[in-house]
Amino acid sequence: MGPELEKAVHELALRMRMIRAIQEDAAPAGALTEREALILHLLNERGQMTVTQIAEAWPNVSESTVSMTITKLWRKHGFVSKTISPENQRITHVELTDKGKTELENIFKQRSMRIKALFDSINMTDEEKQVMISVCQRGVKVLDQFLSPAAVPKSE
Repeated sequence: MGPELEKAVHELALRMRMIRAIQEDAAPAGALTEREALILHLLNERGQMTVTQIAEAWPNVSESTVSMTITKLWRKHGFVSKTISPENQRITHVELTDKGKTELENIFKQRSMRIKALFDSINMTDEEKQVMISVCQRGVKVLDQFLSPAAVPKSE
């Protein structure tokens, strides 16, 4: 990567992180954390999973942390359901509820609106949009190599 591209990427990343920090500060009390939203997304993509399967998606996060996060999504928000396996009482199955699906749709809509607003203000040409799509798709493939198989959503 040349110095101009490297600087441009760092500058864009900085501003995106600044905007995210501002949005997090402005978020209402009780708003979902990024980990909570990621768990909802994973359950939406994969369907019912065990706590262990969800924890395997984040190698640096303990199963107990994932379990506590799921409990919050279940008790406080009602976004997931938890079912103890009748065959093995130590296994908990987690599934997205209709309320959780609605919340995830709202998250996706908000993110789409922010991205659309950014790209609309840039006035990208159709050719630039195609280049951006290609770069993003290649970036996803590279990043998937660093994530555990459990974390990577199934391609549609």
